[in-house]
Amino acid sequence: MKYFKLTIVATLLFATFACSNTVKVAETTADATKETTQVTAEKKSYPRVDGSTANMPMMAQIRSSYLGETLTEAENNTEVTTTDYAWRNLLDGNADLLLVYEPSSETKEIIDKSPVKLKVTPIGVDALVFIVNAQNKVKNLTTEQLRDIYTEKITNWKELGGDDQKIEAYQRVLNSGSQTLFLNLVMKDVTPVDAPKKYRIEGMDGLIETLASYNNSGNAIGYSVFYYAKKMYAVPGLELISIDGVMPSDETIGDGKYPFLNEYYLVIREDTPADSETMKLYNYILSDKGKEDIKKAGYIPVK
Repeated sequence: MKYFKLTIVATLLFATFACSNTVKVAETTADATKETTQVTAEKKSYPRVDGSTANMPMMAQIRSSYLGETLTEAENNTEVTTTDYAWRNLLDGNADLLLVYEPSSETKEIIDKSPVKLKVTPIGVDALVFIVNAQNKVKNLTTEQLRDIYTEKITNWKELGGDDQKIEAYQRVLNSGSQTLFLNLVMKDVTPVDAPKKYRIEGMDGLIETLASYNNSGNAIGYSVFYYAKKMYAVPGLELISIDGVMPSDETIGDGKYPFLNEYYLVIREDTPADSETMKLYNYILSDKGKEDIKKAGYIPVK
């Protein structure tokens, strides 16, 4: 914070000058107060933004630029209820705008049956990635091998060129964002085994921490979205593996070479008023400035 000191001079000439300056300072203070009031009003009217955990840094960057907050302030003011809850919150009127991944099939049914219509716009691309311990000798898997692992046709790493160890294949809980991607992108029409509770992890951070706890044996495998696993919650001792010979990266996701790609979305209700703060933010995110915010936060915008 800057501090300013005013000095009173005894002569009339300088007293007049000082008075003149005092008026200017008062005007400046009034302007600052007015500006602060305006900023406070903008923050209070900022739409209720919800979405997926992996989109939180993007939300914070957009909020920071839009409101003029520091990035730290914006991060502290950014909360999400996670993918499926966010979609339902928008339908129920408990959120105004989403930055979110694809909903589960169950939530899709709710959306389709709802009288509330949504405006869904793809704004970026991410990928489902598979994570193993760094000491695992297996560095690449095919899509078919992944399906065989998660249907227990393959149960030991030695079948894949690794050590003689049982494969501990972790999944996320049903209706989580990454579980939806796993079923849609990898398994498709194949049903994975109904994993025991200890192999179904609630949060994305919980899955990564669980995989990390297997550092001594290196026999675990799990999945997450690229942005979260690589940029939000990278843990030493774990690494991503290539799929069908392609390693996930900004480049292979951006050019479409990596196989398990998924878009994330900007979503509002179709009945959102054209002059509302929500529509203003929606248009900002779709503007060139909004796209720069997405890139600045480390995401890959849709082409």
